[in-house]
This record gives sequence, C-alpha cells and structure tokens, in this order.
Amino acid sequence: MGERDAARPRDWEFADRAQARADGADGPPPPAPPLCPHCGRRGERRATYYGAYVLLEPGPAVPAHLVEAGQRWYVDGGGYAWNGAFDEPGRGARCRIPHHLSCPALVLVDGWAGSGAEEPGRGHEGRAAGAHDGT
Repeated sequence: MGERDAARPRDWEFADRAQARADGADGPPPPAPPLCPHCGRRGERRATYYGAYVLLEPGPAVPAHLVEAGQRWYVDGGGYAWNGAFDEPGRGARCRIPHHLSCPALVLVDGWAGSGAEEPGRGHEGRAAGAHDGT
C-alpha cells in the first residue's frame, strides 16, 4: 500500500472540523500566541478532545446554570476543554465562558458572536447584527 496523501484529510478529520465549528473551538493553535484574532486580547487556550483549540475567558469558572446552553465549557483534570452542548448542567456545576461571548470586537445575536465580516449563519459566529439587512 502507498502512503496516504498528506493533503487529503482522513474521514474522521471532517467530523472533527465540523464539531470544532459547531462548538466555537476556533482558537489559534500553538505555537501562535493565544490571542483573539478579532480584538487581540489574550485568552486561556485549551485543547479539545478533537484536536482544535478554544479560547476561554481568563478567570474562575461560573455557575453553569447562568450560561446559555451550547456556551458552557468544562475543563477536565488533564486540561482538556469540552463543550457541554445542550445538556442540562448538574446541580452546583461550574463552567468556563468562551472568549467570543465577551469579545469587544464581536456582536452577539441570539447568543452567538460575529464580526459582521463572516458569512451569515456560518460556524459559531452566526449572523452579525445588521448583516442580513445591510445596516
């Protein structure tokens, strides 16, 4: 058997990339500094189980029931981050907040952040305010 074409992703890599987009895990990978590409602020970069990185807001975890479903990030004992998706948090659970929720350069619409430069409805950035009506 010949070697796999290095430029062609494996089948599971497509699923991993889709999961990263859905979760908002779009942080810069090492060795790049953990800076937001929109505002330049430093985030706490955490690896995910599917090989992507997420920028979390520095600081302590917050009560998970206060954070919108799909935006709750948890960090395990090994330092990996995972998104709790739409599962109801357990009693007393605490989670981390992704940087894109508090990024001053992004606009929140229905809980999703976008700069207005992205295609509407694409990835975690969703539709930026005014992107649909030209304002």
